[in-house]
Amino acid sequence: MNDTGAAAGGIGAVALGVMILLYQIGRWRGGDPTPKIHFFAGLALAAMLFLGGGILGVAGGAAAALGDGVGQYALESATGAVAKAGSRPPVTGGEKVAVSGAIAGLGLLALYLGLIKSGRADLKEPLLRGALVGVFLGTAGGLIGMAIGLIRTSGNTVGDILLNTL
Repeated sequence: MNDTGAAAGGIGAVALGVMILLYQIGRWRGGDPTPKIHFFAGLALAAMLFLGGGILGVAGGAAAALGDGVGQYALESATGAVAKAGSRPPVTGGEKVAVSGAIAGLGLLALYLGLIKSGRADLKEPLLRGALVGVFLGTAGGLIGMAIGLIRTSGNTVGDILLNTL
């Protein structure tokens, strides 16, 4: 993908995220009885499950570790010399934190799936709109991207506490 295509995709994602956010604000101003917390829970789900700290972060860490292992094997096979790690840390350290965020996100998702299945179908739309805004604006960076990063880090902390205490 060239720079123009990447810029157009980023601008499109921001525009779509802002449109969905403005639609939700309009619903709140129009008297939508659904509490705002459900929209923000959707933002948290997007941060913990879909962005770098969640499932995609775990997959990216696993791919990096796999690539490191394949590269080391190819180097040792081609040269016959043992590749030394030197002073660089192992590639596999980052995904442990991402697993914690994914676990906290899956717990929040299970809570909302239970609420929706038990008769609170009205929660599905604000939750979905929050998740879409989180994905579209969270990947774009800026102030909202920074806030999504804080949510993701908090989710990682909560998941880490769950992992270490249970």
